[in-house]
Amino acid sequence: MEFKPLLRSLVPDDVKDMLSRRDLPGYRSEQLTSWLFDRGALSWDAMTNVPRALRDDLADQYDLTGLENTERQVSADGTRKFLFRLRDGSTVESVIIPMEEHATFCISTQVGCAMACRFCATARGGLVRNLETGEILEQVLRLRADLETSPLPGLGGRAFNVVYMGMGEPLDNWPAVAGSLTSMMDPRGMGMSRRRIQISTSGPGAGLKRLVEDCPGVGLTLSIGGSTDAERKAVMPVPGRTTIAEALDLVVQYARAAGRRATVAWVLIAGRTDDPEQARRLASLLRHKPLKVNLIPMNPLDDADLAPPPRLAIEVFQKILTDAGIPAFIRASGGRDIDAACGQLRRRRLRT
Repeated sequence: MEFKPLLRSLVPDDVKDMLSRRDLPGYRSEQLTSWLFDRGALSWDAMTNVPRALRDDLADQYDLTGLENTERQVSADGTRKFLFRLRDGSTVESVIIPMEEHATFCISTQVGCAMACRFCATARGGLVRNLETGEILEQVLRLRADLETSPLPGLGGRAFNVVYMGMGEPLDNWPAVAGSLTSMMDPRGMGMSRRRIQISTSGPGAGLKRLVEDCPGVGLTLSIGGSTDAERKAVMPVPGRTTIAEALDLVVQYARAAGRRATVAWVLIAGRTDDPEQARRLASLLRHKPLKVNLIPMNPLDDADLAPPPRLAIEVFQKILTDAGIPAFIRASGGRDIDAACGQLRRRRLRT
């Protein structure tokens, strides 16, 4: 089945050009982009200052929305997990994570994922398709609307960061991701600071090279998986085709061009990635580079024997890094009681 293009897949410049071709005055572009991005309109009728004839014309050619919220779960720790159905019946997940000073929105860029990482539930379903720019953006707008309707205690309703850390490999869907970044950061779009946006990647070489070339200036996190190429490939088979040395070199290039420290994410798996010797090798790899480390105990999966290490092993791993001068932080995984780890809710629904 064929669907109309999503109007929100157009970036603000595209919206302006599209209306200009209709010989409409410039202020119509300002009105429409305000409804699409700043106000996040989810119905044509909400656009009260846009003429009905123009709305009808646009509705004939474009779809305004591409997501339907089919499930919302709230964890005891405040994490909110959403399952969205797309127009073709596929589903993706998004998460609101409460932080100390803001909320973080974790959004998806693909239906499924081709990276085959052992610690990720999404990888067990394989890759179905890429998301469009509008589908990526609509996740952010729907999470923002949820936060405005039901603010997190002490944080209000609009303070949020965005991380491309949900389902999928963002750098394997770069054109759509780049479009969503443009609309989020454009003053005519959502007007977000690049400091509030983070891309998390498993580090495919071609995607990292493209990121370095385009350099949007947002934050970057590389999930490394191992302290040697063999270790990395055992945990992350597809990203393992790019050597650690090449991935780190490209990340360092990006960090220097963007003018901000990048992050290395290390998923801690008992008996696989929690060995003190691995920590020493990791420290050697990262020394004197503009990088910090996030240590993430894995979320247990329902069909695997992998588990997070005990707390003492995590702290020993962290101390080895910090003693070597590498900033290292333990990041707790929230929402375990609602399967908030990437892909778990979707996977459970597909199996029922």
